[in-house]
Amino acid sequence: MKRLPTVYHRIIPLAVALLAPSGVRLAYGQGQELPPVKVDLPPPPNFNVQTAPEKYPSGELSIYGLRKHMNQYLDKDVQVRAYMLEVYECPAEQRKCNDDLAAKTKKQKKKELKSGGLPGKAGAPPAADMKGGCRPCDQPHFFLGDTPTTKLDHGLLVADYPVKDWKTNKPKPLEVKPGTQVIVTGTFAINSIGGFAASDGLIIHKKLQDSEGKVLAEGNAVLPPDAQTINLEGKPAEKVGGARIDAEKEAKGKK
Repeated sequence: MKRLPTVYHRIIPLAVALLAPSGVRLAYGQGQELPPVKVDLPPPPNFNVQTAPEKYPSGELSIYGLRKHMNQYLDKDVQVRAYMLEVYECPAEQRKCNDDLAAKTKKQKKKELKSGGLPGKAGAPPAADMKGGCRPCDQPHFFLGDTPTTKLDHGLLVADYPVKDWKTNKPKPLEVKPGTQVIVTGTFAINSIGGFAASDGLIIHKKLQDSEGKVLAEGNAVLPPDAQTINLEGKPAEKVGGARIDAEKEAKGKK
């Protein structure tokens, strides 16, 4: 009697085929072997790629390059190309408090002069002893980043830029939109004269330009005129701010 193949007998060849090494090909009948499947996957991300070159083709340093070679550039004038992150503005209430205190101090000084220069006459406190109940505004400063989206705490602080026009001596606020690429020139240091400090370095402002080289601000709000000179390695000294104005006046006087 001829026995019919059971399910068990049909499964065994299939199992053998599945367990066979990849190099062994089992052929049944006249079927054609299919080509191997090729899967195109994107390359793995390179987490070591920096956000900016150490130095741009136009010659300016990036913040990354400046900090990487910190010992080389510390206490020297440098030129950095980066993106504006934020320009500090004194809060309105804090500014008003300081303005009111300044007006009160000025008024008290006038009273002292009228009384013969004797401070404290008629029970009024000397102007120097007057204390305000508000925190003074910080010195002018702004933050730069190697990308427009750099976090503020990773940015580079630029301290003590001037808030006046050197020719007219009138207030001149800095108006640069966040995300704008700029070029800043100044002294790379740990501390600024205006009281700022940064362990990874800051720049004491001397000149700010847009990406095309147009001057947006020059000089320093704290440094004396004779110290407002840019001394970049390999380039002639350049007077800025008060030093430039004084040099121009002197040149006109000699003509």
